[in-house]
Amino acid sequence: MKIRPGVAQAITAHARREHPRECCGMVLGVGDELVEAVAAENVAADPARRYEVSPADHIAQIRRCREAAKAGGASLAILGVYHSHPHSAPVPSPTDLDHAWEEYVYLIAGPANGSAPLEIRAYRLNGGRLIDVRLTPTPAGDAE
Repeated sequence: MKIRPGVAQAITAHARREHPRECCGMVLGVGDELVEAVAAENVAADPARRYEVSPADHIAQIRRCREAAKAGGASLAILGVYHSHPHSAPVPSPTDLDHAWEEYVYLIAGPANGSAPLEIRAYRLNGGRLIDVRLTPTPAGDAE
């Protein structure tokens, strides 16, 4: 899966702003390319330990993508979800697995508790397991 530089930068900035809470949001794209990260409100009961994307934010992005397509604009779609692990590596937890959907890619950024670069890894649900998805950065010149 391809990822534009701005996507990783937006996720990293969001994770750092929300630390020590988990941040979350959606990744939009076209085909197999992630082109935008959209921050969402984390509405989990315990946002320091888990995430839940605001349903209102999710619906707003679905509508945004549909309206853009109707207007002849970009044919973006929600391709997945991202969240941060404030104090641990970007490896799926049992809770992450329990809440995964097969049609989405899941990006995890972590650890977000310092100034060192965050690692962002991607996963997809397959056969009841979250398997690694290779993220290939697109050159900056390929961005819109």
